[in-house]
Amino acid sequence: MSTIRLPSRSRRWPLVVIGAVVVAIVLFTAFSGFVIDLLWYREINQSGVFWTVLRTKTVLAVVFGLLFFLILYVNLIIARRIRPTTRILSPDQEVLERIRDVTDPLVRWALPVGSAVLAFLVALGVTGEWSNFLLWKNSSGATFGTTEPLFHRDPAFYVFSLPWLRFLQGWLFSTLVGVTILVGIAHVLWGGIRPQAPMFADKVTPAARAHLSVLLGLIMLVKAWGYWLGRFDLLTSPRGVVEGASYTDVKAQLPALNFLTIVAVICAILFFANIRLRQWSLPVIAVGLLALVSVLLGAVYPAFVQQFRVKPNEQQYEHDYIGDNIVATNTAFGLAAIQAQERDVSTGPLTARQIADNSGTVSNIRVWRPPVLKENLQSVQRFRQYYDFNDVDVDRYTVNNEERVLMVSAREISQQGLDPSAQTWQNVHLAYTHGYGAVAAQVNTATSEGQPDYVLQNLPPVTSDPALDMSQQPRIYFGESGHEPFVVTNTNVNELDFQQDSSTNTTYTGTGGIPLSNILRRAMFAWKFRDYNLLVSGSISSSSKIMIYRDIQTRVRKAVPFLKFDNDPYLAIVGGRPVWIWDTYTYTNEYPYSQQVDLAQAAPGQDSSTTLLQGNVNYLRNSVKVVVDAYDGTITYYANLADPIVQVWSRAFPGLFTDINSAPQELWQHFRYPENLFQVQAFQYAAYHVTDPTDFYQKRDFWAIPSDPTISASGAAPVAIHPYYQLIRLPGASTEEFELVIPFVPADRQNMVAWMAASSDQPDYGKLTVFRFPEGRTIEGPTQVFARINQDARFSSERTLLSQAGSNVLFGDFLVIPIDNSFLYVQPVYVQAQQTPIPQLHDVIIVNGSGGAVTIADNLQDALKGAVTGQVPSGGGNQGGGGTVAQRIQALLAQAQQHFAAAQAALQSGNLGTYQAEIKAAQDAVDAAARLAGTTPTPSGTPSPSASPSASASPSP
Repeated sequence: MSTIRLPSRSRRWPLVVIGAVVVAIVLFTAFSGFVIDLLWYREINQSGVFWTVLRTKTVLAVVFGLLFFLILYVNLIIARRIRPTTRILSPDQEVLERIRDVTDPLVRWALPVGSAVLAFLVALGVTGEWSNFLLWKNSSGATFGTTEPLFHRDPAFYVFSLPWLRFLQGWLFSTLVGVTILVGIAHVLWGGIRPQAPMFADKVTPAARAHLSVLLGLIMLVKAWGYWLGRFDLLTSPRGVVEGASYTDVKAQLPALNFLTIVAVICAILFFANIRLRQWSLPVIAVGLLALVSVLLGAVYPAFVQQFRVKPNEQQYEHDYIGDNIVATNTAFGLAAIQAQERDVSTGPLTARQIADNSGTVSNIRVWRPPVLKENLQSVQRFRQYYDFNDVDVDRYTVNNEERVLMVSAREISQQGLDPSAQTWQNVHLAYTHGYGAVAAQVNTATSEGQPDYVLQNLPPVTSDPALDMSQQPRIYFGESGHEPFVVTNTNVNELDFQQDSSTNTTYTGTGGIPLSNILRRAMFAWKFRDYNLLVSGSISSSSKIMIYRDIQTRVRKAVPFLKFDNDPYLAIVGGRPVWIWDTYTYTNEYPYSQQVDLAQAAPGQDSSTTLLQGNVNYLRNSVKVVVDAYDGTITYYANLADPIVQVWSRAFPGLFTDINSAPQELWQHFRYPENLFQVQAFQYAAYHVTDPTDFYQKRDFWAIPSDPTISASGAAPVAIHPYYQLIRLPGASTEEFELVIPFVPADRQNMVAWMAASSDQPDYGKLTVFRFPEGRTIEGPTQVFARINQDARFSSERTLLSQAGSNVLFGDFLVIPIDNSFLYVQPVYVQAQQTPIPQLHDVIIVNGSGGAVTIADNLQDALKGAVTGQVPSGGGNQGGGGTVAQRIQALLAQAQQHFAAAQAALQSGNLGTYQAEIKAAQDAVDAAARLAGTTPTPSGTPSPSASPSASASPSP
């Protein structure tokens, strides 16, 4: 007999070492991930969230893993103990006997180990149900204050309890089926099931038959529970004209589910009875009957009713169920509180008196589009290549003692903008750690050169308005840019604030960051980021702190993964420091009878950007406003505690939410009604303003959100017009308020039939108002007015000339501004030269009233005058701010001086790449100043370095 020679000890020890190293790596990875997460949650003062989620996942894994182990292991032990002592001899049995001879010595440890392995895998899969479990566990007493019409239950049952019960039923069913299959295999292996037996009665031993009968009976009971729970799923059924229980669901599917529940229970009883009867005829007949009834009553009969009874008379049969859907949808999306009113509207132009009486509205009309303004900021206010403007937000501030609408953008750090030679580890992670300041521009004005009119600008930030003052804390460590996974503060390397004639440095003094207080922490973070410099760098000390998850989208979503988030967090300057405000939503797709909506379709991102708000929901509330301090990363969750979903999450995570009514007044002044929620509500309201079921079925008077004509003009696929923030005075109101506005058109036409507004100001915050036009009154919609603008001979000619000159013509947001009983249609136009791609405001086009003449001017004020008087002032430059030409030249020369100073600093540090870039930027500023002065700049090459580089304490650019 041949023998197998095992490797000698000297040959085995390398394998042992490798195995030990692998195990150590796995354990250290898990340990470091756990500790880092805990430290991070402690940093943001939310360790309670960490422990609650971890504890819940652990309990679920242990309970369900242990339960699965017991069910499987006990049944396998039973199958082994009741195995027959005598077996039928046959060729097949001889094969099984050989298998038994091999496996019997292993059974004693193989059964528990195999069961434990499967139980572990099951336990891992169950942990994902932690949120459903917490909702169910903490839902006692939660109520939506209404009941659905079929089972007369509060929606809280469907939102909080049903998902967990559905999971339990599905888990039990799949577990019992899986265990039954494994037990059946065990009985075959151990002789309890003998396929080779000549008599059918002998193919399964009585003991095995009894064992399997118990398991199959339990499966039938769980199946009966599934049929019973399936009754509640009918309330979100998509079978009918609308979602919710339809005629067929109530009259055919519901009785079928009730009957199937009874049949499944009977089948279970017969299986249990088979323990004594020990014959398969009755249980098999019962299961066959269940399958037949399931097909005939559960599928064929409802389909027959739907096709031959409902479809020919759908309007009559579905009438009441459509009404239930209308009521539920309006409630679930907050549409029931809309104050809808019919408002007479004039087709004539607005008068000079009306314009003067609404000066607060017309003086805040937007002539800048955020993406266009962003391009200007990147060219004019960036100053250094390592700064970046990620986004431009619209908000209101007090400027010159008046409430004004401004566009605001944070100047964030972007280490990728550094010259490649300057992208050292110290520069990227220790020196260039934060952005600095912000820029704000008035939405309604431009300089005489068509550039933005800044009210907050430069480095350090300069403003004359206290509301925009950032002197308390202009530094931005946490923002929307997330290029680098970490930075380290309080090191031996100076952190750069900004550069003018010389570098200005800082040392972080905030509460943000995780202390690197010992070598173990440094090792864990080094392993997490696969960056050994964190472990060996001499610039890091025990007082240093590492900042991770600095982009607020990752930061907030990691902290509260059970909420949905708006597409656009926005910056606000509050108390002299920048903060981020992010509208956050509670949601469900289990609200009975409510119509689901695809969030990505109803609320797409601005300018085709990637949308963060995704998924199908049939209930949505902006119940939480997240505020993140840009300096220390502190997260505060201001919540509407009246929302039932917030109430349940508050019980699950005590102390997580702060009552929104306790938010500081200065912060309240920057809360906006969320654009994405408004989009979803407008999307739903376009159909659900029709409350009569007959009219709804016939789609009579359905509306739509008009397409954005400026997007269609570029040849892109049609996109619904985005709502826009505007300071306006609503019809019948005495003062202007910060409103979010969107127009409606008929579903099959382009004329405007209504418009909707949402207030962002106290005490009317959240108030939704719809103004509907009288029947028979034709008011031009955005697409129609835009077409007339494009067909205007003057504009068409001007556009052609600009294109021939090599310039690109860009359109701003098309705005419909309601004033009294009429409208101003406003279309800003920009020109972008191919050589210097900085958009300039070139025209402001206004159409005064539906059917009004097209007025073109180079600024808003002159366009308004022309729209009212019919005559555009000649030579009208923008007088709304931005300074004189001399002031503009002085500002450009100041920028040039800053770039020259930065170039000299780069030269001294030996960074020739940055030196050349700064020299070019300085020359561009000088050229722009020369053009303003009416002279031609003298070409100049890049100066040659003349000084040898010298050491500098400042970090390299």
